[in-house]
Amino acid sequence: MIPKKPEKIIKQVAEDLDLSVNTVDDIVGFYYKALRKKLSELDELRINVPGLGHFSVKSYSLRRSIEKNEKIKSKLNPEVFSNYPKIKKIETKLEVLHKAEKKYKEFLEIKNNFKNEKQSKRNLEEPETDS
Repeated sequence: MIPKKPEKIIKQVAEDLDLSVNTVDDIVGFYYKALRKKLSELDELRINVPGLGHFSVKSYSLRRSIEKNEKIKSKLNPEVFSNYPKIKKIETKLEVLHKAEKKYKEFLEIKNNFKNEKQSKRNLEEPETDS
């Protein structure tokens, strides 16, 4: 399969829907801008993008990102005024990452509780056999 350029796709969709190319371009741009925002804010651990699949947060990626940003922050001297915007940006990013990590841990806890309940129900339903 040969991938198509976005311009060709937008032009073809505009012709099919009888809309202007600029309108279709704006709609597509708005959709992907909202998608990028959703992915970067890490509000949800799993996002489904029709036609592209599921994107999910991985625990090791979160940990690696947190470690990397904390290392960068520790190297910046807070007494230097020019470092202030960089430090604030990293602190904001770390806040988002820690929030996502907390959500991930809560998700794992719920998942494990569900598995344990399911397993305990199976154990209760199985008749004991004495051989």
